[in-house]
Amino acid sequence: MIAERVLSWIVRVSSTAAVCVVLVAITSVNQAAAAKAGDTAALLNDVAHVYSLGVGEVRCASQLEWDADPHRTRFSWGYTNVRSDYTVLPPTICAGAMNVGGTSVPAWQQAAGVWMLVHEAFHLRHWRFRRNEAKVGCQTIVYFTDAAARLGASESRAQQLYPYGLALRDLELDLYPWHRDPKCVVPPWFPPSALSLSVRRWTSPRLELSKA
Repeated sequence: MIAERVLSWIVRVSSTAAVCVVLVAITSVNQAAAAKAGDTAALLNDVAHVYSLGVGEVRCASQLEWDADPHRTRFSWGYTNVRSDYTVLPPTICAGAMNVGGTSVPAWQQAAGVWMLVHEAFHLRHWRFRRNEAKVGCQTIVYFTDAAARLGASESRAQQLYPYGLALRDLELDLYPWHRDPKCVVPPWFPPSALSLSVRRWTSPRLELSKA
């Protein structure tokens, strides 16, 4: 749980015309939108299965369950048991993922929900890099906007959330430099005004979703 804790992320996002600096301040969590105890959200599992190729289960823990979970790390936003093929997400992350595209939770929380769902889905997937944080992290950012759309965001809204995803990636790499994949090609961010033309021109190298 993140409560009354402030993290500032300044992310430099390059485009052909400008550099966008994004400052994300995490100040509080909307507990009213948090997932119910023990809830397994069908939408989250459906979206996760796109990237895990149908493997595993996503579970939304209550705050009490999350606080008492001996498998989570102190500041973790989720984890995957790769032996038993299940992912556990805390209320903050589940609430964000289940409200993507809406207004009931902050944009940063929606982005965190997208990020963690995709990230853990690639840990669930039975491929040779499922334990490789660098490779999993690369696929997470590559599929970020795709997942946001599957969770309910419009194309333009997915692009509006993307800078938060880039901020999350930069934060992770600052904390864990060994999570960087030097071969990862990060999709650029397109301002909404340039979205229709630019997205059609951009083809990101992705792991095929139909293969393990």
